[in-house]
Amino acid sequence: MYFDPMMNPSRALSIRFSKWHQKWLAKHIPALTEVSLHRRNIFILPTSQGLLFLASLCLIFVTAINYVLSLAFGLAFLMLSVFLLCILHTFRNLQHIHVKALPSEAVFCGEDAIFNVQLSRPTKREYEVIELNFPRGMKCQLDLIESTAVRKSVLLKTSKRGRIKAPRLRIGTRFPLGLWNAWSNVDLDMNCLVYPLPIAGDLPARISTSGSGSEQASGPGTEDYYGLRNYQPGDSLRQVAWKVLARGQGMQMKQFVDYVDDRCMLDWGCLTGVDVEERLSRLCYWVLALSRSGTPFGLRLPGVELDMGEGDEHRRQALKALALWLPGGMAS
Repeated sequence: MYFDPMMNPSRALSIRFSKWHQKWLAKHIPALTEVSLHRRNIFILPTSQGLLFLASLCLIFVTAINYVLSLAFGLAFLMLSVFLLCILHTFRNLQHIHVKALPSEAVFCGEDAIFNVQLSRPTKREYEVIELNFPRGMKCQLDLIESTAVRKSVLLKTSKRGRIKAPRLRIGTRFPLGLWNAWSNVDLDMNCLVYPLPIAGDLPARISTSGSGSEQASGPGTEDYYGLRNYQPGDSLRQVAWKVLARGQGMQMKQFVDYVDDRCMLDWGCLTGVDVEERLSRLCYWVLALSRSGTPFGLRLPGVELDMGEGDEHRRQALKALALWLPGGMAS
């Protein structure tokens, strides 16, 4: 890895340590969709409150030595006992928890990606105040007391479309007194599909597919014969059904209509003057709009073409194609 010689030495050291730490985690805690927490993947260190507690303990102990105070000695040893016992209780509040990745839900760019996980306990032991979060992400808490398994959604901010991989999930606890912090960083091999951000714009050009059975009459016209109707004053004599009149069935008027195809092809080439991401965002908007109205549509991107269709599954396929399309014309 290249480091800028003008970089702050402390920052360069931090980057090196972070790289080494990620490699170490990848080697010792590999990516798995299901993980059980045990002594080899749980870490524990005192919290800032724990260090302050330990400093207070040392101060009381030194005071007890200087002034030979029996009660001070007793308090110091009591505090030491509590401090050490908290190591066991905090560690046991994570040990043997089983973590399983569940299917994630697709979201639109700018929304929080939702990664679902399930925590379960194999024994009757109760677990309290378990925290879940991604790096720099919002924390959520859960307890395993009444239920043997709990499903939780962990959020991660999104800033671009595509398939994003979840970073390592941090599972931690400070129970019972907050003196020690036990945690595990697990890679559950989760990913989430992020659709483009929908942006309203002009509807791309329609295409004609005559004879496919999806045409609808748009109103009076001159193209196709539609039927007969009664004569009304003011009607043009050029549309009188003279043969019908000759048979003595009264004066009838021929009706003609123009048909239009109610289907729409969303074509990449019909959008000009905008960049790649905005094109995809506008197409995404019309995929949603046409799906809501029940209008059949197709999608044409460079290297990707989706046939005419409708329904939820067709909408998901179109959104997925937009999310995974790459400038080279291939889907990732």
